[in-house]
Amino acid sequence: MKTKCKNDDNETESPDKPVLGTRPPPPAAIVPKSVDGPRPPGWNGQPRRHGSSRFSVHSHNQELVKLPPIKDAPAAEREQLFVQKLRQCCLLFDFADEPLSDLKWKEVKRAALLEMVEYVTTQQEVITDAIYPEAVSMFATNLFRTLPPSSNPNGAEFDPEEDEPTLEAAWPHLQLVYELFLRLLESPEFQPNIAKKYIDQKFVLQLLELFDTEDPRERDFLKTTLHRIYGKFLVLRAYIRKQINNVFYKFIYETEHHNGIAELLEILGSIINGFALPLKEEHKQFLLKVLLPLHKAKSLSVYHPQLAYCVVQFLEKDPSLTQPVIRALLKYWPKTHSPKEVMFLNEMEEILDVIEPAEFQKIMDPLFRQLAQCVSSPHFQVAERALYYWNNEYIMSLISDNATHILPIMFPSLYCNTKTHWNKTIHGLVYNALKLFMEMNQKLFDECTQLYKQEKQKEWERLLQREEIWQKLEAKAAANPASRTILRSTEPLPELPPNDVTLPKLDSETIEARKQSYNASKPLLRKKSELPADTSTVKALIEHKRADPFLTTPPDADC
Repeated sequence: MKTKCKNDDNETESPDKPVLGTRPPPPAAIVPKSVDGPRPPGWNGQPRRHGSSRFSVHSHNQELVKLPPIKDAPAAEREQLFVQKLRQCCLLFDFADEPLSDLKWKEVKRAALLEMVEYVTTQQEVITDAIYPEAVSMFATNLFRTLPPSSNPNGAEFDPEEDEPTLEAAWPHLQLVYELFLRLLESPEFQPNIAKKYIDQKFVLQLLELFDTEDPRERDFLKTTLHRIYGKFLVLRAYIRKQINNVFYKFIYETEHHNGIAELLEILGSIINGFALPLKEEHKQFLLKVLLPLHKAKSLSVYHPQLAYCVVQFLEKDPSLTQPVIRALLKYWPKTHSPKEVMFLNEMEEILDVIEPAEFQKIMDPLFRQLAQCVSSPHFQVAERALYYWNNEYIMSLISDNATHILPIMFPSLYCNTKTHWNKTIHGLVYNALKLFMEMNQKLFDECTQLYKQEKQKEWERLLQREEIWQKLEAKAAANPASRTILRSTEPLPELPPNDVTLPKLDSETIEARKQSYNASKPLLRKKSELPADTSTVKALIEHKRADPFLTTPPDADC
């Protein structure tokens, strides 16, 4: 029966089990070979179709001896045979440059890995003390390697529907190595107290470096493997979190390119879910200094669902973090990238779904000013996503409780879009939002309508007054005799007397009449720039002559 116990990181984990007996390991069955492995007839070298991180392998001049199945061996010899097979699988083969070489020995290794996966899964009392160092050594030999240069070094956004990922050529063996590793970690017989001698900080650091691989299949196995290690080894938890933070810092402030951000965030989502309350200061700093700056990266769409989940998990555990989180999102809000703006709107709605009413009142002013800009966006997807907030019952209840503050902020954008937005779908959503506001508070809605009309009237009045000022300036300039030589004059223009720019207050009928005359008298014209002529340039062009007498060959008549 497994029980759960608390640890230093405020998370839960099952206790360890007793250690089983061990036996000294025998030598591995790998013998030298004098010639290269056999090649298939007619093989002339195929072009490489996959990327590979294997630049040097050791398969030449060696061969594998096919060992008997472990299950058929006597019980006393099974441990020895298991260790032999683990050592056999430390031999690496070339899958990239020579994919058809050593096919016989590649199949021997693949069969041995398959057999060990099945053996660990189905049999009992197979993970003895002697197995731990041999198994970890085999994993490290096969998995830990220098990754090849990125096929996308500029960090452009990866599109899973359009772009093909670079696959690891050695995956037929690597997949089985990962599966065997996971079977051992998940086995009820696995003893973390013994394995911690071999699965240490260096092992974890090398495992984290592999997250930058471009093969999504390997990243998926790495995600599961690191999560199992985090759950089994309590002493490594703080170190794992610290190293993940370092990966994020390098991604945010240096490279802006890493293939495994989404997988690392998925692991952190599970870790954050296990945090106990009250949250440690270390965890709060991780949210504010690591997770929130991740919103700035160009490739946000690759990992945004996992990032939003982590942020919401924090706010569910500690609502007091809501205000700094929302203010940070408003700070990083995209200005020119509409798809990214839609992602921010999605995340903001997820946050509002779990927000406390008291926290909502602290951030509603800057939040709805940003929403008003989104509603007025000419990009219909941004405006549409913002207007979908009015279909969320919980958000509408928060708006209803604070309508006297929110409606004056939102009304100008909503009312303006009923007449000016080009998309008909937006018109319907805007009318729905206005109808909901009207049903909330009819009196407040009428006041906002009157206030909006008064502001528009004042705006037209300021525009017409401004036009009259310009007309007076033009008339004054035309009446000035020095206006014809203004380009050659260095003296400043005479200032207008203050009385010349004083306008009488206009009534509504005069404003309407001038609106029509202003619109009719201002057709849309394309203005051309007229630059003053440079006298020295004109003189040089006039005095220029061809140097025909000095040319050795006269020019063609056609030229």
